[in-house]
Amino acid sequence: MKTEVAKMDDLEFRRALLADPKSTDTQVLDAIASDPKKLAFSNELKQLNQKMLEASQIKVPDGLAHRLLLRQSMAQHTQRRSRRKYMQFAMAASIAMVFGLSFVFWQQPSNSLSLSEHAIAHVIMEGNYALGANEDITMQQVNLKLARFGGEFTSQVSQVYYANYCDFNNVKSLHLVMQGESGKVSVFIVPHEQAFKADNLTEGKWNSQSFDFSTASLVVVSEAPADASSMKEKLVKSLIFSA
Repeated sequence: MKTEVAKMDDLEFRRALLADPKSTDTQVLDAIASDPKKLAFSNELKQLNQKMLEASQIKVPDGLAHRLLLRQSMAQHTQRRSRRKYMQFAMAASIAMVFGLSFVFWQQPSNSLSLSEHAIAHVIMEGNYALGANEDITMQQVNLKLARFGGEFTSQVSQVYYANYCDFNNVKSLHLVMQGESGKVSVFIVPHEQAFKADNLTEGKWNSQSFDFSTASLVVVSEAPADASSMKEKLVKSLIFSA
């Protein structure tokens, strides 16, 4: 009498393939053979790994992205403080205060910046690199990357132009560019590895809205306040994280 092998559920299957894309486990192979969607997931994962392998051959100085992000963030933070002090004191006193605050700020750890400050700084630092992308990315491809964090979109929220991992204050996070009601919006999904808290912020022309899930934070950045708010609400309803 044959013993029936229990079928793998979707989340278990994804975790097994992410741990070893070339797995020869019987349950994994049976799942791929019996389900076209799982076969497609396996093929996409292999293609993604190949692209990541090719990209890894390009030598980038260690910590370059993080240093650029912090430099931009700190410059903006210091500029905002100097403007407030300028309104309270005479010009000479204000200049002295700016130098003093700048020195103190450079001595502080990088996580003294808020979640929204980092997100806006990231968008400004990248310029048109991500916002200018026009790839046609499926929600299945997005979920493939989200699975690394135990997350998944349960519905198609909007067109996705860009989806890639990024360095968010030394935390590997997911950066998306999606279509809002009046323009493109930047979306970050940041695992809870730093002491960030959800906050909302308007910085010049940029608006940021964020939300804390149990294991990660969602941040939406847009030039249009209504886009940031509405996209956050849509994503919160569609995004789930496994326990």
